[in-house]
Amino acid sequence: MFHCKFLHAAMKNRLFLLFRYGANYMTMSSRSVHYCIRGSIQCWDFHENSCQSFHIRHCASEAALTNMKERVTINYEIQIEETTDKIYEYYRSCNIMIVSSGKERIKDYVQHLVNLKLKIKDIEQLMLTSPKIFTTEDTCTLTKQLREYGFSPKQLVHILCKFPDILDMNFETFLKNLEIFRNIGFSDDVLMALVVSDPTILLLEQEYVIHRVDELKKMFLSKSVLQLIVKSPLVLTEDINMIHLKYEYVSHRMGATPGQVIRSNLFSHSMDYIKCRHQFLTRAGLYKKITKDTGEIGKNPSLREMLDTSDEIFAKKHGKMTVAEYQTFVKIFEKEMSAEEVD
Repeated sequence: MFHCKFLHAAMKNRLFLLFRYGANYMTMSSRSVHYCIRGSIQCWDFHENSCQSFHIRHCASEAALTNMKERVTINYEIQIEETTDKIYEYYRSCNIMIVSSGKERIKDYVQHLVNLKLKIKDIEQLMLTSPKIFTTEDTCTLTKQLREYGFSPKQLVHILCKFPDILDMNFETFLKNLEIFRNIGFSDDVLMALVVSDPTILLLEQEYVIHRVDELKKMFLSKSVLQLIVKSPLVLTEDINMIHLKYEYVSHRMGATPGQVIRSNLFSHSMDYIKCRHQFLTRAGLYKKITKDTGEIGKNPSLREMLDTSDEIFAKKHGKMTVAEYQTFVKIFEKEMSAEEVD
């Protein structure tokens, strides 16, 4: 009469199964479990593996499941209303042009981003820091196209927060600019990661990119250049003379190898930062320039250990001091640098 799927679970020791429906809890010993579908009712039947007549049935009707979905929907709608109110109140005090179009327009944008699977907290952060979302005509179209292209909700938030001017770009231009980097050897996955890391690369002209890559190939192997760009997109836009200065400092002054440079984030740091870290280790007797002529084995920290760590980790590992003590050294060193510039 009934269509049933039978599931038998044999348990050697006493096993407790906990099923929660609202405030209901059930504890069971070894049993067979029957799952039955009866019309619109979903039932869990638990039968004792003994002669005792023991039967527990918990039914969850489709109506109950529907009510649960409705409660979730209502909760989401409340969050959308609260977020809309917060954004509206924020811009009412600092940007009358945005609120002049009405609260419903703001709500429409919030709902659109919710439909793209963005989290409410990310939407709020995005809208409070990037008013361009409300002033660009094709915001909804472009954000939908970026999601369809493959960017995750979190990646989309990161791109829009870091580079809201991307909203001025139509999707055809976006694809065209991506092709520039695809032509120099970037795969689609790596290219998407690069855009998330530094969306401003989308503003670069093809001729400029090709010229900059050629400049970098004079310093590094061709295969290393792409790796370098991914780790430090700044090498595409920073003045080429500064890039040369950083490279010459760590290679000639510190004795670092090209491999160490590639593995570190050297070009993401300022020249003053690089000098400060190096001088701290040198004055502490923890860094010694190693050359091929000395025949010594280098025991220096790698560039990555030296540059790509927080002040707290760097001070503790290399100076056995607190971050406050290290930052005192930084201030003294900055004064020394300023005095040298004056002289």
